[in-house]
Amino acid sequence: MKIFGERSTFSIEYEFKTNPFDEQGLNGKSWGVFRFWVAGKDICMFYKNNRQHQYEWNLIYIVEWMIQNIHIILDEEEFPLPVQGEHTLELLNHSLEFDSANEEEFERWFDIKQDWEFSHSWFSGRGGSYLPVIYFRRVNDQIEVCWDNEDAYNNQVTFLSLKGLEYIPVGIFESVFTGFIEDFLKELQLKSNGIC
Repeated sequence: MKIFGERSTFSIEYEFKTNPFDEQGLNGKSWGVFRFWVAGKDICMFYKNNRQHQYEWNLIYIVEWMIQNIHIILDEEEFPLPVQGEHTLELLNHSLEFDSANEEEFERWFDIKQDWEFSHSWFSGRGGSYLPVIYFRRVNDQIEVCWDNEDAYNNQVTFLSLKGLEYIPVGIFESVFTGFIEDFLKELQLKSNGIC
């Protein structure tokens, strides 16, 4: 298992495995185990059918989402809607309170919210897997990492760490993300005999 960062603070681990569904192409080649550690907790670990599982899936989905959105996360930006909250989960909850008789204004509000969620949570890149709902947001010189999986997947799975909030220094976050992405792409290219 390759590891980037320190488990006690922030780290990503991964290892390629044999694809159990005999998928071809990048999906087949990118199958593996992925562990995401924040403050000593593997946020991706879950229980299903009374058994503990590591996250295992086509890892290309996570990597593609990271590549598309890391620059957005690293840019210091305000939450795009005029709501108050101490952290991302509060901001999102308060944004749900918006109401308007003007249908265009209502749709625009929720389009902005949804676009922000897609670029700050990898959940949209889960590819049918049990990937936890995690949000990433820059707050000054730190990246806020928060998650809430109490109602995720209609109780089909239970994450070991249901809910949490931690702050990671920007330099550490960027180093871990980019180190993982670069290594993953290099290893995937070798595994695919240069066809990617």
